[in-house]
This record gives sequence, structure tokens and C-alpha cells, in this order.
Amino acid sequence: MAETSAPVAGPSNTSNPITRTDANLLNQFVIEYLQSHGFDKALALFEQGIAEQGGNKNKDNASKDSEEKGGKEAVFRAPGPVPLESNVKRNIPQAQAVSASTLSLHITPEFEAQAKYIIEQLQARVQATNANADQDGADDQNKELKDQAANQVSLLDPSDRVEGYKSFRRWVDGGLDLWKPELDNLSFPLFVHTFLELVNFGFLKTARDFFEGRSTHHRPFHPQDISTLSSISTKEHVKANSFCQRMLTDKYVIPLSRNASDLLIQWLSGAGLDEDWEAGLHSAAGRAKEAIKGIVFSRISITVTSNSVPLDKITIATRSGLIASALPSAMPIDAFNTATNLKLGPPPMTEKLKEQVARTLQDEEPSQQQPNGGASPGNQLSSSLPNGHPNGTTNGVDANGDVDMTSPAGPSGDTQENRENTSTPAPVTVNVQELKIESELEKDKDPSLISPEENETLPPIPAVFRIPDLKREVEAIRDKRKMIRLGPQQNGDVKPGSSSNTVLPSVVAFTLFDHGESASSVEFSRDSSLMAVGSSESCIRLWSLKGEKLKKKSIGALQTPLGISVSGNKLMHLYVADPSDGSLIEDEGQPFRKLIGHSGPVYSLSFDPLYGSAASPSTLLSSSQDGTVRLWSMDTYSNLVVYRGHGKDPVWDVEWGPMGVYFATASRDRTARLWSSDRVTPLRMYTGHLSDVNCVRFHPNSLYLATGSNDSSCRLWDVQRGACVRLFMGHTDAITTMAISPDGKLLASGGLDSSIWLWDLGSSRPIKRMYGHKSTIQSLSFSSDSAVLVSGGLDSTVRCWDVKSSGGEKALVNEPTLRNGAGTGADDLQGSLPMGPGRGNWEDEPHTTDLLATWPTKRTPILKTHYTPRNLCMVAGSFVPPSNASKGPQ
Repeated sequence: MAETSAPVAGPSNTSNPITRTDANLLNQFVIEYLQSHGFDKALALFEQGIAEQGGNKNKDNASKDSEEKGGKEAVFRAPGPVPLESNVKRNIPQAQAVSASTLSLHITPEFEAQAKYIIEQLQARVQATNANADQDGADDQNKELKDQAANQVSLLDPSDRVEGYKSFRRWVDGGLDLWKPELDNLSFPLFVHTFLELVNFGFLKTARDFFEGRSTHHRPFHPQDISTLSSISTKEHVKANSFCQRMLTDKYVIPLSRNASDLLIQWLSGAGLDEDWEAGLHSAAGRAKEAIKGIVFSRISITVTSNSVPLDKITIATRSGLIASALPSAMPIDAFNTATNLKLGPPPMTEKLKEQVARTLQDEEPSQQQPNGGASPGNQLSSSLPNGHPNGTTNGVDANGDVDMTSPAGPSGDTQENRENTSTPAPVTVNVQELKIESELEKDKDPSLISPEENETLPPIPAVFRIPDLKREVEAIRDKRKMIRLGPQQNGDVKPGSSSNTVLPSVVAFTLFDHGESASSVEFSRDSSLMAVGSSESCIRLWSLKGEKLKKKSIGALQTPLGISVSGNKLMHLYVADPSDGSLIEDEGQPFRKLIGHSGPVYSLSFDPLYGSAASPSTLLSSSQDGTVRLWSMDTYSNLVVYRGHGKDPVWDVEWGPMGVYFATASRDRTARLWSSDRVTPLRMYTGHLSDVNCVRFHPNSLYLATGSNDSSCRLWDVQRGACVRLFMGHTDAITTMAISPDGKLLASGGLDSSIWLWDLGSSRPIKRMYGHKSTIQSLSFSSDSAVLVSGGLDSTVRCWDVKSSGGEKALVNEPTLRNGAGTGADDLQGSLPMGPGRGNWEDEPHTTDLLATWPTKRTPILKTHYTPRNLCMVAGSFVPPSNASKGPQ
């Protein structure tokens, strides 16, 4: 083949003067790089160029004179096809073993990107070396590692970065299990930054292969982030994606114990048993180490604890992530969560209201019988009632079937001690009852909690109480007396875990069959008399849970009858109403009511809490995809007010405040808002979440508002100031539901990751993580005594959890276990919900030890769980019929 004037890789004879030392240094760097990477052909061509330049030195006088004055600056000339083949043969498989005549067919965008990358990074390496030539080395080990990473990372090619991640994973997997959770947590930001660097440098095929091969390990713990990265394929995608920009601008926080940090530093410094790492960039292992080192010291913030005890999984999960962008100020998350002292005590009650509640309850107490059968003088009002009780009692059981749980002798109450107490003089009995009622009002208060002042609640407590306030508080005392204590009971030396010392709730399941419009939300009234179901067809349906017809009220007077209608076995007269009279009348009622007004699916419902469990609610709030919240009357079954404030974004959740008047909403616009029912514009806006706000919950004393978001975090807000006072991180996916315990101490959150986190609101620390569900958790509800938590999910199960136990992973053993907390044997059906399967044992599935019971349904995803004040559990869901495709031959 005839010789051609092909470009030669070597120093260029340009006019930029440099010293002979700099020229030699440059040549040395290039030769070192080519040797370390195995570029034999490129090395031979480069040395040939240096030799030819030295041989032509005497012939080129101008070049010689110029060189003696100061030399020329060495500039890399872009190599031709053949040198380029040798330069990148190690990195591009399609460029190996091909001839120069067919090389053009293999030049792809990936090929060009890598060729450009090699030249740019070599030039950056020379510039970095010249800039740091006169700097002294630092004695600090970490600083030395950082300097080396900054200077040497520019020479790394894609295979070095990928191999660095693989080497780190091998080191973690082969290490001690004691430190593996901490060090494995570091692999996620290393994975993300390696992928983003490959995309930004233009190695798109290498980036995609790396993502597909290594994302499986991180998907269980970071499903939302992995799903986001799966759509990234170009530099433009990286710039437009909010998560990628946060990863590139903020440092990812990783907590490590002292010993785990020492192990990491030792591995990065090459002080381990791997001898290849001592060679630095001269070996493949050394270049892989530099790739990891560059990410660790430039993209990750490692917080080291003061002790050497390994961190538990809960601590790792709650203190890791992009915390800086989630906080309103630059401070550690622990400092932020403890900066504000919270008032978590119950709302205060005025003295006048206390006196009236005590007087009302005292009048309703059963009359104290004298030995001769007469009633005590102090209870003449009570004796006028049937059996001395508003509902009438027989052997301690009232007409509604409720048992007085405070009776020490059970329903009969027939003990020698009680018979002796009947002879107590009447004045003493009244005093004892007054003291008992006073203690009932105060017994649930925790002295360690600070209660708000009367003017701090929302709305402020009025000086003069209203009739609904009196009814609500009186009924609350009645409910406490008849409430069943749930959960494990401390009754002597009983074996833990046995059914004899664990009280489980009774569960009532409402299943929607043949629901032509798929249900999107369900809500129970606080007195358990009404159930509202929101539909994806934009309407709301109401049912009475007492079997009564829902009667619509209107204003008018009864006039001349128009005729007679036959309904069943009754004759009903039809009347015409005169609106001018102003009297209130009712119609005959219907089995259910349909509320129409929204123009999109109804996502959330909330009955007003004004009467509590003492009476049926008077209003209902609903939120929809149409961006509105509507207020409905439960008397006229009509729409009263439309609230607009979230624009066109869907409103995912709405909830009344614990004292009525005010309510809160959550929307896709990343905000939660506070409203007053008498105004159509919001009063407060709570901003800080990085994605959709899915749920809102008020604290029982109305001072705080909890929100859950798609950004996998929960926040607690000061309602009046609008400031975030707590940030809870730990979930690995979006949060779909929350619940605050009635005692105001705990927050429970559940979401798409099928796990439940329990948080202490006062200390802001995670208590435990509970898992057992197989799908998204849709609803959470605490029992009235805050001892038991019930959850419902899309896996068609209802699960009961012990709040007070420490939890932890359960060791599965092949031995007979309790099924559903109701008996032994795999075929025991006690405790199953309607439509539940007949076989299977939840104890054989992975779950934490605090799972008390699991009640399965057949094909009914649970949309709502609800505890009555007396600890009856109510759940609801819509039955999903099997598809025709799933049916086998008949």
C-alpha cells in the first residue's frame, strides 16, 4: 500500500511557546495514559511522531529558534480513522478487529462521543496538573483523598466508572453483615451519579446497559426514583427532570457509624488487601477506585455518628436522602425537628362546661336504691327514667345492648361489695359520683403534654358553651365508660401472643356490590349513622347505617291534601307546602340519597364533627378532580357552597378540623390549604412539599396539621403560623394515608411501599416500621384508646397492629400458629370478613411481630377503616368481580 500523509499523533509545531520541561511533561502524561489503557497502536504512532520531530529539529530552523526562545505549546491534533481506532479500541467493542476501509461503517454517535471524550479529558488533565503543580500536599487523609479524586477523575473512561460501581458492590456484598446495611445505603447515590455522568458525557448506550443491569438491586428501596430514572436517555432529559437536578445540585446525605466510616475510608485509600489498588491509575482497579472516590467526596455528604454501634435500618432510612432541599433552612434534620416545642395536650374545657357536663352525667346515673327499695333523695330526677337510665337498664345492660364496662362485677353487678355500697348514705354517694365524673374528665390527660390555651385553638373556645358542645362532651364520657380496651392485656402470667391476653376489635365490613359507578372514596359519620361513597362518575351516594330512610327537609306548611298514595301496607297523604309559612317539614324519605354537583371523580369526603358521636352530622365536605370542594347539607341534601382555590389541579383530600368551622385540603399543586366554612377563599397556604400533597390530618387539639406527599415525606405544620415544625422521612414511595392517635402523641403513615411508619410527634423520632400488606395501604385508623391501629389496603385485607409493642421482623417457623387471632388450625374461619377465603395462614407470610391479626376478603379492596368511640371497627370497600377472561370453562 502506498504511503499517505496520514495524521500523526504527537506534539504539534504551533506557535505557542512553552518550556522544554512542560513539553516533556505533556509527552510523559500522554505516554502514561496510553500505556495504562493498553492503546498499543496509538502509543507506537505517538512515539513515532516524537522521534520524527526530534529528527527534523535541525532541518526546521524556525521551529528550533522558536523552541530555544520558549518552546511550542503541545496541542493534540484530532487523529484520523486509523489512530482513532487504536485510541478507543478498548472502550468501543464495535471498533475492534475492523479494517480502516470498513471503519466508517462502525462510526456511531456512541463512537464519536467517546472519541471526543478522550481528547477533552486529556486536555482537562493537563490543565489541572499545571494549576496544582506548586501546591503543597495536605496531611489530612480525607483532604488528600479529595485532592486525588479531583485531579484524577478526569482521566476515567466509561468502563472505569462502571467497574468502580461493580467493585464497590462486590466489596459490600463480601463484607460483614454487621456493617452491610450502612454501606449498602451508599450504593444508591453512587448508582445514580454514575448513570447521570454517563448520560451527560454522551455514553448513552453504556448508560442504558448500566441502568438495566444494576437498577434491580435498588428498585425495592427506591421504586419512585428508579421509575424516574428509567425515562432519562439524553442530556435534555437530565436538565428537565427535577429529581436529576436535585441530585446534581444537592449533596445526598448518608449516615454512617464511626466504624463503618473508617472501613469506607480504608477502602477508598487503597489500604486494603487489594494490591492492584496501590498502583493508582496504572491499573484498572485503581481507576475504578478513583471513579467512586470522585463521587463520594463531591456528590455525597457523609454524617458520622460519635459511637461505633451499627445504625439500625430505621435510622438509616429516616436520615438518608436529599434532605437539604426538603428543609426550609440549611440545618441538620435532627436540629430542625427539635427546634420547636409542640403543645400536644388535649384542648381545654371551660369551667362552666365542665360543671354542666358533670351535672348532666350525675342526673343520668342509675338511681341508688335504699335497703327498703326507695330511691335516694339526691337522684329523684334519675329515678323518673326507666330503670334509672335514659335507655333503660336490665342487669347492667341498657336497652341498646351496651354494657357498662366500668362496673367491677360485669353486667350483673351482683357482688357483696356492691350490696354493701347500696346502704351508703345519699349525700356521700353524690360526692363520690361527682369525684368520679371529675376524674373521668381528667384521667386521659398526660401530665407530660402541654395543652393549648383557650384562645390558641382553632376556632378559639368560646366563653359561653353551646348545646352541641354539651352534647358532644357528655356523649364522649359515655363512650369512654363503655369502650372496650383493645390489644394485649396484662392479666397475670399469661403466655405472650396467646389469644387469652389479646383483645381484638370486632370488625363490620360494608361491601359495595353491583356498584355501577366505581367507588373512589368512602366515609363514615362519627356517630356511625351515615356512610357516604364518592364515585368516579362525579356523584356522592348516602346510606343510613341504621336501616332508616333518609328524609329530606324543606321549609313550608302542610296544606290541603292532594290525594292518597299506597306504600306497602300504609296509606300516605300527599300535601302541598307553602314556603311563606317558614315551618320545617320532611318528606317520606328514600333508602339512599344521591348528591350531584361535581364534574369529576370524588376523591375525599368528610362529615362535620360538631356533634361528635351524640347526633348525626349536619354537613358533608367533598373534594374532586375538578379542583373544587363542595359543602353539602344533610338536611336538604343539596349543595350549599363551592370552594375554589387550587385552580384546575385535583383536590386529593379534605378534612374538617376537630372543632368544625375550619377545614383543610390537599392538592396536586404541591400545597395544603386552610379554609373557613364561611369564606370561599383559603386562609393559609402550606408550601414545602416537592410533589403532590395526597392527604391531610388535623391534630386532635387543632393546633397542627399533618400532610403526606408523593415526595415520600410527611410534614407537621403550625396551623396558624403556616410554618413547618416537623419533617418525617423514611418511606420509599408516595404516602397515601395518615392517622393521628386520639391522645395526640403518635402519627401513623402508610403508602405505596406497603409499609406503615409510626412516629413520635413530640421527639420527632421514628418508633418503628410495620409491614405485612402486599399492596398499597389506603386507610389507617387508631382505636379510641390509641393502643391498636387498623389498616386497609388494596390487597383486600384488613390488618390489626399493636401500637405499643416494639415490633421487629418475625422469624417464620413451621409450627401451629393462631389464625386471625381467633383460634388454631389453618381451616378456622372465625374472625374472617365476609367473602374471605377459607384457607391460608397469615402467620406464614413475612410481617413484623406487632401484627395481631389479618382479616382477608375475597375480592374487596379496602378503601376506608374507621373506629367508633367504643372501639368497634368499621371498614368498607367495593367488590371487584372477576373478569370474563379469568373465568375458566364452565
